[in-house]
Amino acid sequence: MAIIFTGFAAAYLVARNAWEEQTTAARQAEAARLATLTADAIGSGMQSGTATALLRQVAQRPGVHAIQWTGPAGEVRFVWPSPGHAVPTLTAVEDLTVAAANVRTPEGVLEGTLRIELAGAWDLASDSHLFWNWAIAACTTLIVFVLLYRRLRGHLRPLAALHQNLEHYAAGIERQLEALTLGDALGATAQSWNMLIREFAAARQQLETVRRANQTGDILTRFEGAIFRRVVDRLPFGVLCVNSDQTVTYANGSALALLGARSEAVLGQPLGEAVGAPAVAAAVSGAQARSSAGLAIDHTLTTGESETTLRFRVLPLSDEAAGGETLVSIEDIGRLKESERARDNFLYHVTHELRTPLTSIHAYAETLTRPGFDDEQTRKECYNVIMSETRRLSSLVEDILSLSQLEVGTARLDVGDVDLVRLIRQMVQDNLGAADEKRIDLTLTLPPKAPKVRGDKQRLSVLLMNLIGNAIKYTPENGTVQVTLTVSEQRVAISVRDTGIGIAPEDQAHIFEKFYRASDDKVQAVAGTGLGLAIAREVARLHGGDIHLQSEPGQGSTFTVELPVSNTESAEAFAR
Repeated sequence: MAIIFTGFAAAYLVARNAWEEQTTAARQAEAARLATLTADAIGSGMQSGTATALLRQVAQRPGVHAIQWTGPAGEVRFVWPSPGHAVPTLTAVEDLTVAAANVRTPEGVLEGTLRIELAGAWDLASDSHLFWNWAIAACTTLIVFVLLYRRLRGHLRPLAALHQNLEHYAAGIERQLEALTLGDALGATAQSWNMLIREFAAARQQLETVRRANQTGDILTRFEGAIFRRVVDRLPFGVLCVNSDQTVTYANGSALALLGARSEAVLGQPLGEAVGAPAVAAAVSGAQARSSAGLAIDHTLTTGESETTLRFRVLPLSDEAAGGETLVSIEDIGRLKESERARDNFLYHVTHELRTPLTSIHAYAETLTRPGFDDEQTRKECYNVIMSETRRLSSLVEDILSLSQLEVGTARLDVGDVDLVRLIRQMVQDNLGAADEKRIDLTLTLPPKAPKVRGDKQRLSVLLMNLIGNAIKYTPENGTVQVTLTVSEQRVAISVRDTGIGIAPEDQAHIFEKFYRASDDKVQAVAGTGLGLAIAREVARLHGGDIHLQSEPGQGSTFTVELPVSNTESAEAFAR
């Protein structure tokens, strides 16, 4: 009932609005026609007095509210009501319609503009036929709409219920199919829907029965497959599976990382393109044809600016028939190659360093064993050389063992609080003899007080001995070697500065490598093994510090060792 009442109210408003729009259009047309006819009459050649009389007659017509004739220059030639007379007041139901027309002579000369205002009331009684025409049309439309709505509502109710059930099922609100049936009161559509639901429920029940029958086997198979894939994906080496068409069907994470490629660039691609090595594809093809295993191929892979060597091993999965699937393992042997080169280089230098003292010992020993040799002075010299070379050989072996232990992390440290001031003084004292032999000024600069460091006193002694000894060794006679200790709140720095031969820039990057010695003739003229600085740096790093170098050829070098203080209390004591 409320819908019908609301509909009739809306129909009334529509009809009234249409009637008002049509009435307004009619008044506008009437005002425009009156303004045009009057303007044409004035412009047809009337005298001024005649035109004024005509305008006064027009002003007396019913509904005329105001008239104004304005000349071309804007001067007012006629106005009604005239100045001094009150303008008629509009009532609450009256409305104003304005129209204007140009006044022109027969020759087309503009004589101004005529503006006429008409006032009229909304008289529903006088125009009732227009209003009722619109009202009847609106009511007819409303009645047709209500009838259609009532008819469609009967068809839409089951569709709305069906739509709601589908939304509930899709959103997971209701998963039981039997709960989605519709009441029979909703008609044939509901009955057809209920039949579909029952058939679907029966089919799902059958599927669930079959699924439960195979559930145990399926779960076990999926579990085993997932475990196997997780294990293979976590292998430290790459694994590729290649079918008989030389297409990659599987690649684990390590393989993708070693190849530097994404999975889409490898999976489904020919093996030669995926690994960037046609030789590997050829080897796999040959292995498949012969069903042979164990073939290995080394391939150098370049990615950007880096280069690495990969080793591919071919492992056919089946020996029964040629052309089956093949497993390809990938290993990064770049580090292995580097280790082999480092080992060969190490053996070469060790052999070279050991040969020199052994050759000397052998030569002097032969001299002592010659028949008839009885020169006592020469015998003493031979014994001295043999003892000296033996000490040198023992020192070399000790350095090699010490450096190896430091590099592999097996060195044992006797850790304790080390008084650096006392230790540095002792090391300087031990090197005064060597400095005096070359008339080198060896000086020591210490702060008023310094915190202790936590470390191995013996190994720190080796570090300082190597740095101070090298400074004296590579400084010409009458030179200077200065040892300085500086401290801060958290670190201490030991600097050894000399006025020696210096180190070339191209050698500075390698000076801490074991067995490395600069090719400068001045350096080669001084005996050495190239192990002292390598040992010093390893000792510094083992104590949480490092060594820095500043050097210019011909100007000398400065080696600075930075070490952390033993604890916060020592730093605070130093700060006080």
